[in-house]
Order: sequence, then structure tokens, then C-alpha cells
Amino acid sequence: MKGREVGGAPAQSRSSLRRDRSRGGARRSISRVELSLRHPFFGEVSPQVGELDEDALTGLLGADPDAAAALLADLAVATDRELGAAARRLAGRIFIRLGRAGGARARGTRRLAPSHLDLERTLDLWPGHGPPAREDLVTRSWIASRRAVCLVVDTSGSMCGRGVAMAAVAAAAVVLAAGEWLAPGVIAFSGDVHVLQAQGAPRRPHDLVGDLIGLRGHGVTDLAGALRAAAAQLARASGGERIAVLLSDCLRTAGADPAAALQGIDRLHVLCPVPAPESERTAAALARAGGGISQPVGRLADVAPALYRLLS
Repeated sequence: MKGREVGGAPAQSRSSLRRDRSRGGARRSISRVELSLRHPFFGEVSPQVGELDEDALTGLLGADPDAAAALLADLAVATDRELGAAARRLAGRIFIRLGRAGGARARGTRRLAPSHLDLERTLDLWPGHGPPAREDLVTRSWIASRRAVCLVVDTSGSMCGRGVAMAAVAAAAVVLAAGEWLAPGVIAFSGDVHVLQAQGAPRRPHDLVGDLIGLRGHGVTDLAGALRAAAAQLARASGGERIAVLLSDCLRTAGADPAAALQGIDRLHVLCPVPAPESERTAAALARAGGGISQPVGRLADVAPALYRLLS
């Protein structure tokens, strides 16, 4: 079971840690038998080996978007290679469309700042005799403040299926909403960290989503390691506020206290895709420690709008 507090001690056996170190971040494939046990509609969507019925999946998306997205995310790592490849191609289109549904491009925060008539500041500069010089006239105007954003998505064992689908939608949304930001960074983590999009190095959303849904962690959740990696990415950005957005159940099983790993992050927001009291409490505590906001996201359709609200 995962630790109960932001700073709680990890609960992880030595044998499971050895297994996790040996596997690293490798992708774990899922057999057709396991897929059929996890997803009641699997047989309709993939009636034969190597086959993906897009019409059946489209129908399921209309009837139950969360079940369809969870199935699609698991199909992407199917042992059946032809099925997995077809699922990854389709997932790119679907998750990008869902990511675009959150709202318009987000912009940098705006603040009132001096530019070269603020009467008080002009009088402060006036020498007291004769008309003020042109360079002593101070006006004020609104300027946009650029922000660097790093999305940090949990792909550990507790985030398979529906959790990975939510992560894919969040990744698509943050890239599509980049607008006036510096190009956002995107990292995935479980026991280790994968940089899917380096800060300042944009990728095609389809490629980014495809890489993300191909990842599966193997049990442990090292939140502190992920936040340190996010800070390292944000340090590459020049100027502006440095914001990290974490999508995770926030129940660590490895690493140090995440609340002590926030150096280099100006603000941490949390999206919690596991609507359980323990996860929500821990996510809220971590967001408070990072000066940000925690929001539960119970449905796939909640992800992109919640992300846009946090960054608006």
C-alpha cells in the first residue's frame, strides 16, 4: 500500500524494489487474455488478433468515453503488436481532440508595469525647476509575463488504463495551449523519469502522445525525483514564473518527501485523477506546499478544462 502522508515513509519491499530496478521504465505489454479480463468491450473492439475495429471504438467513445479511453490506452501496449500499433495511431487523434476541448490558448499573466504619465513617479524624477525632461516622463502599461510550464505525469502501476488516458489528454492540452509560453516541458515518471518533451524543444503532439501511452511504470511512485526533474527542466527557461503541473494520485512509495523537493519550482498545481479521500488529501497538501491549487479530475472530460483553469 502507498504511504499515507506527503512526508510519510514509503512502503516497498526489497524484492519489489529489485524487480523495479531491473525493469526500469521499460514498457510492459498486456496480453489479449488480460485485456479481455480488464475491459468487457475488448472483444467487440478487437475481434481478431491484429484487428482494431474503429467503428466499434467510436461507438464506445460515444457511450462511455472513460471506458473507451482506458481501453485504448491499454491497447497501445498490447502484446499483439499490430493491434498496439493501430491503437497508438488512433490514440494520437482521439487524445489530441480531447486535449483541444478544454478551451482557448492560455496566455501569460498580465501585470501593470512602468514603461518609458504616472504623475507620482514623474514628480519623483522632476528636479523641481523648469519643465520635466522627456526622459523623466513615466507612463504605465500592461505587459504580459511569460511563464515556463512543466507537466509531470505519473505512469506508475497505479495509473494504468484510465490514468494513462488522462495523462495523454493533459499532455496534448498543455502542448496545444502553449501559446505565448516558452515551449512547455513534459516528463513522465514512476520509479525513474522520462523526458518526453524537453523545455524549449517542442514536438508534434501526435508523437508526444504516442510516446506517453507507450510507457508503463512498475509499481513505485517517486514524487520527489519527478519534481526535481521538473525543476531541472524549468531551469532551462529564461525569465518568468516557473510552474509545474503534477498529474498523480500523489501517494508515494519511493524516494524522499516531495514537499521538500520543490526548490526551483515557483508554483506547483496538482491534478488528482483518483477520486479517493486519501489521494485528494495528499494532493491538496502537496499543492499547498507548492503555493498552488489541487483539483480532482474524476472524468476524462474534466482534464483539459481543469488544466486550462489552473494556468489561466
